[in-house]
Amino acid sequence: MTELDLGQKAAVRRLLWRMGFATRIDVPLRAYVPANKGKPDYQSFTDLDVLAVTAAPGFRIHTAIADCKSTDKRSTERMFWIRGVGDFFGAEAAYMVRNSKVTDAARQLAARLNIAVLTGDDLAELESAHHIAFDLTDPPLARLFDPAQIADYLKAFTGLDRKLDPLQEYRQFDYWVYEPYRNLTQMVSHLADASTMLDPANPLHAALLVDCCWLYLLAVCRAVEHIRATHAADVETCLVEYFFGGQVAMREKQQLLMHLRRVLPPEAGVQSQLLPPWFGQLLELVGRFTRTPSACLPALRYAEVLSAALAARRRTSVVQAFGHHTDPIAAKLLADVVGFLVAAAGLNPNFRDMARELLTRELTGGDRRSPGGSAAAPEPPGLFELAADHPE
Repeated sequence: MTELDLGQKAAVRRLLWRMGFATRIDVPLRAYVPANKGKPDYQSFTDLDVLAVTAAPGFRIHTAIADCKSTDKRSTERMFWIRGVGDFFGAEAAYMVRNSKVTDAARQLAARLNIAVLTGDDLAELESAHHIAFDLTDPPLARLFDPAQIADYLKAFTGLDRKLDPLQEYRQFDYWVYEPYRNLTQMVSHLADASTMLDPANPLHAALLVDCCWLYLLAVCRAVEHIRATHAADVETCLVEYFFGGQVAMREKQQLLMHLRRVLPPEAGVQSQLLPPWFGQLLELVGRFTRTPSACLPALRYAEVLSAALAARRRTSVVQAFGHHTDPIAAKLLADVVGFLVAAAGLNPNFRDMARELLTRELTGGDRRSPGGSAAAPEPPGLFELAADHPE
């Protein structure tokens, strides 16, 4: 990754935010392969420069991808790569971004493959055509679009305790290759395994958890998309089926459970229920997003901003970042996602306090004032000291 490539990724991210997306930079893809000499092994598929998601009307999750390179070499061949990666992610929009030019053959192929070709001039023109209510040059938000700070964020988690590697590898790699329904369980399981290592007093751990919340929120939104498309009046039944990967998969697991009860003695401890103990809380969380689908996009953006700020060791609340454009329902629902993962995975409760401090305190009449105020609320016990983006 060159500095110029990173500048293109920042520019594409800014354009996609203006177009109404939440984003991720550098999404690597890999596959698990059979063990080699007793150790698990992985082989890389490829990596995606920019991934963007939003909730379209009717609550259909809309995805866009972008490939950013500073050279136009092999741009024609790259078109087919972009089309394949776009199909993998189910992307409705795909962009090939180059510094100044692409081959004439690539431009002719672009329309056939439904790929948009963008140069620096095209990016600037499109940005001017998409207006946004809040200021992307303001310090809390500008962090997302500054190449140097993006690079710092991408490197921020590399020095964490090796015991957190399974969680890190899941959020970086496995999340994207699992069937979407599996992530409702896998995220909770990986966080539970890391629960004794995650420290709410460590801002990098807090940033990691908020980033996991971004991913889990996307998994919840995909569940809501399925429910609204199949049987919106019966959320529980639809969620149970989705949770197991469909009606057939659910029946197979029920039959397997019945067989195990018959062949194994009671002391074997075969569980009597297929659903985890936290499924009721998940059902409630999914129900809230089902009733307020417009909260999906702002909640994803809030997680994106807060994770970047925490990794930079800056204290940024959603009100400081978005001002009077803050959606209080979306902020509350993101705090609910944090609270759900804290409870389901057995994480330190101070993570929940952190989320409330940064997401909802200024929206519910807490002591902390909005930017320009003078009073600050005392920090909940066990939280970290950070410099504020807007000193009070």
